[in-house]
Amino acid sequence: MTSARLPYVRRKRKLLFWTPSPAMRAKGFLPLALGPESAETIAQARGLYEAWLKANAGGGRRVTSHPAGSLGHFFDAQKLTAKWAKKAPRTRDDYERAWRHLAPIAGVTLTRISAEDCERLADRIEADHGAHERYRAIKCLRALLADAIVRLRLVGYPNPAKGFANPQPRGRSAIWLGAEVVKLAATAEAAHFNGIAIALRVAWDTLFSPVDVWNARLGDIQRDGDGAFIVHRRAKTGKQAFGHLTAATETAIKIYVESLGFDLTPESPFIRQRNGNAYRSKDTFSADFRDVRNIAFPGDTRQFQDLRRSGNVEADAAGASKGDMAEILANTMDRSRFLDETYTPPTVAKARDVARLRLEGRRKLAGEIIRAHKGR
Repeated sequence: MTSARLPYVRRKRKLLFWTPSPAMRAKGFLPLALGPESAETIAQARGLYEAWLKANAGGGRRVTSHPAGSLGHFFDAQKLTAKWAKKAPRTRDDYERAWRHLAPIAGVTLTRISAEDCERLADRIEADHGAHERYRAIKCLRALLADAIVRLRLVGYPNPAKGFANPQPRGRSAIWLGAEVVKLAATAEAAHFNGIAIALRVAWDTLFSPVDVWNARLGDIQRDGDGAFIVHRRAKTGKQAFGHLTAATETAIKIYVESLGFDLTPESPFIRQRNGNAYRSKDTFSADFRDVRNIAFPGDTRQFQDLRRSGNVEADAAGASKGDMAEILANTMDRSRFLDETYTPPTVAKARDVARLRLEGRRKLAGEIIRAHKGR
């Protein structure tokens, strides 16, 4: 189906817009800018129309199960807005993950949510799921309430989720060693988690975050005279990151893509679940990784995200500068300066310099471990 045949879709200057009727808006369907016309935006528009048909089949039900004026009602309405559509996939995923913990107050009218309600909820989340989940959930709750106060013009209503401290837990310190990563990748292949095996190779080479690994597209892989590299815009910050790929990883990616049994476009993520679908959720990706880790290292609690720190430790051991690592990790560069720059061969070369330093650091770390064992 083309955009011209989609109900409630308007095309303007090669962009598609979802334009529900007043009656539809009254039932929770809000206007949405879908973006440039593509298979993805057409599918999104079709999904919105099918959601409307499903809602209307029940006698015009609203697209939310929560009472009008409640936190849940506001959140459901937000997910149909252009602002929500523009959020990075990782940000939307964080909200959905936090929402599972916010269920106890989802049906409460916004202006009746108190600081005491929020604090009790925070204590319960930490007791049941840990400090990290509590921090993320309350952070999202604060943002949702702040947005509701502005959008709904709740004059004189203070944000109740800011009436108490939400301390950020200490960062992780666990690392993986190179030999352990090799074992993880081999285990993943033996257990037929081939996508996880490729993800491990890519993450270890590039030091990309998990979401940037499983969102990496086939068209992000480029080559120059010195080999292959990935140019990728980070999901979390929007900044461009450059990841060196070893020849072995490049070959493994080619073999893996050819084994999928279907063609991928340059815009397609090339790391896939066992059923062939792309990963859309950190929960699904993390669950698959845990299955592999539990086979390779029973009882271990280290995570996929620890690979990023591990590579940084290797490079640091060999003397890589903090500035070089910040540039490769794409997490502390100045945004306005970045917008004035395009990537150049020296930037890619710097990624390769860090990769060479990591090899040196890996040898030093291995030597320290061997000496520690001999000293016991």
